[in-house]
Amino acid sequence: MLRTTSARLLPWAAWVICAFFAVNLLWTGTWTSIRTFLPWLLFAAWVLYVLLWRPCIVVDDDGVRVRNLLRDHAIPFDALVAVRVGQTVSLDTTAGRIPAWGAPGAGKLGPRVGARGATGETVRGDDTQGVINRAWDAWDAAREAGSRAAEPGRTVRSRWNVPVAVVGLVLVILAATTFL
Repeated sequence: MLRTTSARLLPWAAWVICAFFAVNLLWTGTWTSIRTFLPWLLFAAWVLYVLLWRPCIVVDDDGVRVRNLLRDHAIPFDALVAVRVGQTVSLDTTAGRIPAWGAPGAGKLGPRVGARGATGETVRGDDTQGVINRAWDAWDAAREAGSRAAEPGRTVRSRWNVPVAVVGLVLVILAATTFL
């Protein structure tokens, strides 16, 4: 799973703060204060999940899965045309370009592991770099095997993540009731 470094740490810190305030509110608050503020704390935790934790790129043997805010994209390797890595990552597919919200940008990728650096030393990488290299190798293997007939039904699939959207909608309604 590929995420930016800030998306690994920042949500947890914010969720701990939200949990502290929620427990404090439940422990010491009145029914009116709980009814007024708890839905907003839950909504803030959900927003942190959707904006920071949920977006990522998952690479497996079958292809790449891009999880954006409320959309999921399953991209088989034979449908992947190009990977653009700049400040953000976007995947050019046979179905069009799919941006990845939570993927590490170009400044985080570094040189390919195993490549020779300027001093002639072999570059060693971290876990994220290893995942990226395995993804490149799997993509290269899939492209080489692509000369064979493509399997039917191996197209890009995009769908809304309904459970996450429903939870958000319920939390918005609960938060809106605090104004009544």
